[in-house]
Amino acid sequence: LDEAGERVAGVSYMDGFGQTKHLEDLDACVLALGSKGMKSVVGGSPALARKCEELSKAAALQAIDVVSVRLWLDSTVRTTRPANVFSRFEELRGAGGSFFMLDQLQPDHASLWGGAEVQGSVLACDFYNAGAIATLSDEDIVALLMETLLPKASPDFAKAKVVDSYVGRYRDAVSWFSPGSFRSRPPIQTSIKNLVCAGDWVRMGEREHGAKGLCQERAYVSGLEAANALARSGVLGANKKEHQVLAIRADQPQVVAARAANKNLMLLLKPWGLDSPWVR
Repeated sequence: LDEAGERVAGVSYMDGFGQTKHLEDLDACVLALGSKGMKSVVGGSPALARKCEELSKAAALQAIDVVSVRLWLDSTVRTTRPANVFSRFEELRGAGGSFFMLDQLQPDHASLWGGAEVQGSVLACDFYNAGAIATLSDEDIVALLMETLLPKASPDFAKAKVVDSYVGRYRDAVSWFSPGSFRSRPPIQTSIKNLVCAGDWVRMGEREHGAKGLCQERAYVSGLEAANALARSGVLGANKKEHQVLAIRADQPQVVAARAANKNLMLLLKPWGLDSPWVR
């Protein structure tokens, strides 16, 4: 922070080679990070922690582990949809999961194969809250997918063979939207005029968007709104133009009705202190 503690003047960070780097004379700064990164930033800047109580609270939140797998197969597997979800399989060990058929989503198959001969489907498989799965070996995780989970989604996966694979483990990498955590999540605009936050876990206040929870769409929108906040504040000088943010389509009638019914039920339970039984 500057000497008055009113604005971010520079950033110090360590690059991938362990060298400390500095950025000076900043107009503004966007903290596009999760709770793990927030812990490092706030922990490394006592002045920031003193000035921004909201960031200290955010740094106290926890995150979940992710296991990310890429599979290159020797044959093309057709699925009904390119984006799919794993749910309620005991083999998930408490995790949630998804898999994406990258060859259906990206027409440039040569790039998916890194210039090598194109052979078959390429998958991105991700597990969330994956602490238990992360303890397995790479080989066991690939086998879990190819022998159990994927064939249950489409029997044709049982006929395919893995040409290559990659397993990445990322500790505390994803926002954990735990009950009661909302009030501690960081706002877009911090107590420092030229410092804003972006990411799927930020609270957007009056600029709240229909994309909720853990999703790339919300993270993207929050980035736009972070830039808009800086433009409105005047810290970007003559750059005052704001980016348009498109609203999502309205909820389906059954969702609206269920939400209203739940709200009315909670109002009835409120006199007995049971208006929010999910949060304790």
